[in-house]
Amino acid sequence: MLLAEFVELAEMAGARIWLKMDGERVTHRWTVIISAPRADLRHRRDVNRLDHVLKIVRDELAKLPGDWSWLHEPIEDLDDVAEYYEELGRAREIVIVDRPELLR
Repeated sequence: MLLAEFVELAEMAGARIWLKMDGERVTHRWTVIISAPRADLRHRRDVNRLDHVLKIVRDELAKLPGDWSWLHEPIEDLDDVAEYYEELGRAREIVIVDRPELLR
């Protein structure tokens, strides 16, 4: 599965995932916000790597009611996505992804 598909499946299940990569910061450059209004969930964390973001998202979504059988499928392009956005960050750009299609 691609990261964009993962984010899209989460959205179809009622959870919104928002990612930000901030190249201005030395540490904790990745921010993730997860919200699921029906479950009264709003979670925000700053971490060093995109794979940490994925673990947080999986841990939080697994606590919600619903069918999350797809939640732990491998993300094929995680390293490529991280590399691409971190390269933009090194160029001092701040990247915000709030729609799955922006990851494609």
